[in-house]
Amino acid sequence: MGELIRARAAIVHDWFQGYHGAERTVEAMRAGLFAPGCEPDVFAFQAARELLPPELANAIVGESPLSRLPGLRQRGHDPGRWRYLLPVMGRYFAGLDLDDYDLVISSSHACAVDVRPRKDATHVCYCYTPMRYAWMPETEAGRLDGAAGRALGLLRGRLRRLDLAASRRPDAYVAISNAVRDRIKRFYGRDAEVIHPPVAIDDFRAGEQKEPGRFLWAGRLVAYKRPELVVEAFRGSPHRLTMVGIGPLADRLLETLPPNVELRAWVPRAELVELYEGASGFVHVGEEDFGIAMVEALASGTPVVALDAGGARDIVRQGVDGVLIQTPEVESLRAALDDVSTRTWDRRALRARATEFSEERFLVRMRAMLAA
Repeated sequence: MGELIRARAAIVHDWFQGYHGAERTVEAMRAGLFAPGCEPDVFAFQAARELLPPELANAIVGESPLSRLPGLRQRGHDPGRWRYLLPVMGRYFAGLDLDDYDLVISSSHACAVDVRPRKDATHVCYCYTPMRYAWMPETEAGRLDGAAGRALGLLRGRLRRLDLAASRRPDAYVAISNAVRDRIKRFYGRDAEVIHPPVAIDDFRAGEQKEPGRFLWAGRLVAYKRPELVVEAFRGSPHRLTMVGIGPLADRLLETLPPNVELRAWVPRAELVELYEGASGFVHVGEEDFGIAMVEALASGTPVVALDAGGARDIVRQGVDGVLIQTPEVESLRAALDDVSTRTWDRRALRARATEFSEERFLVRMRAMLAA
């Protein structure tokens, strides 16, 4: 797996709101890249420590006191309002004292890239996407609404200028997908190496019996993931759908669900794994930066129906790992569902594809990149 890194290091992550894809990536870097005795310190603007593995929570040595102010702080899964502080987050990261570190990895989709290590230190940015609030505001519609959303809109030009200036600081960029690499080039004018984030594929088995005609959708119930389009595609369909997710569209979806669609707000990880393993197809028609859920489906021997855009292009090969649709429309999705249902899929081949996005592969490539 390559030589473990021996350097005084820090990982600076935007925030820990839960334990999801980006947070799991930080933990993989923290626990898997470095030699014993060289475990990195972790910094963040905000950390919901009670939702993190103890080892990761204990490694966090720096957090902004602003995120813990009454009325702003996060309490458990209740996200709080600390994200309203986005306009001042860059100042927090820029002010971090990182002089003790020879290597700094900024794990960034917002402001962590603003860190300023000492001049002779190495700074690598592992980038999930350039700041969405600044460059792709349409994907954040509904997350910051009302007065906060209007204020952010007025600040968008300033956020772009600050983010562009911050993008000049890392010695190198790593992108989580080819789609993100293209954004880095388009918005920042910088090149990036693509190293896909780690996926816990060993949590899944590909040999389980599939339930014919049963599909799975899992994710946040927000507009850009198009859950309403997915529901409409199943309305009147002979196929059945289980949706797992929470978000601002939940109430509206529940009012109009057809009888062949069920919505579960939250399920334990073990139950979600069973749903992946039992489904005959996985549906994901939002444009993602990468798309860990699609890899999890493949690791379960489940073919994927996805939009031919974003991270799906790195994961799903047409007719090999699933079916790609060209436009996010009801009729296109219905045709893809029928296509998946009538084909015979090689579960072992789907599982083999998922191994290309394993944690081991991620660590090997990250070590080689950092060593270089």
